[in-house]
Amino acid sequence: MHFVSPNYTHEKLESPSYVDIVDVFEDRMRNWLLAPTTQLLGSPNGAVAAVALAMSYFEGIEIYGSGKDSKNRSKEFFRRGFQRVFGVDPLGAHVYDEMVDALYVQARCGFAHDGLFRNRVFFSTVRPQALNATWPRKNGLFIKGGHLESVIINPVRFCEAIDIHFTKYVTALRAEDDAKLKANFLAAIELKWALNEPGRIVGMSEEEFHHGA
Repeated sequence: MHFVSPNYTHEKLESPSYVDIVDVFEDRMRNWLLAPTTQLLGSPNGAVAAVALAMSYFEGIEIYGSGKDSKNRSKEFFRRGFQRVFGVDPLGAHVYDEMVDALYVQARCGFAHDGLFRNRVFFSTVRPQALNATWPRKNGLFIKGGHLESVIINPVRFCEAIDIHFTKYVTALRAEDDAKLKANFLAAIELKWALNEPGRIVGMSEEEFHHGA
């Protein structure tokens, strides 16, 4: 017996029902991603690590939302997943595009490849918004053709927004009222979970694992 998520063993995914799959999906996401993020927010100097962990949510949730693989399309999926959580004001599309690009390059890739965020990403809880962008001005007015100077992240609000989105998404999955939402979710499960393949533990059978082969 082995666990496929914090609260479910492999039996949960043997001939699973749709509800079984949603149960495991929610358990994995909540307890391997969202709960540790919350714990980091409450620990000394943990806020930056919390945001780094939370950044993985956007590309992943877009895979389940679209039912497609993000291979060679990481930035595109990050952008669309980000929009699912935060939306976009069409009047501020230029600012939005630059902010998402900055978050992908400076935050997501910065931490993944460099171990640190890069020079345009800052953290503050002074403002209540999850995200604030600084933009060049002239005579006190925003320069329309300007470019983003920095993104300021409120770690608590940023992670709260992700948690709220995930709760709504799982609630919608369980309601089964949206056929496309359900179909895309199951397509992503088919792509990523390999439920029809023989069960393995770290690349070997369960028997080999337990007996040291």
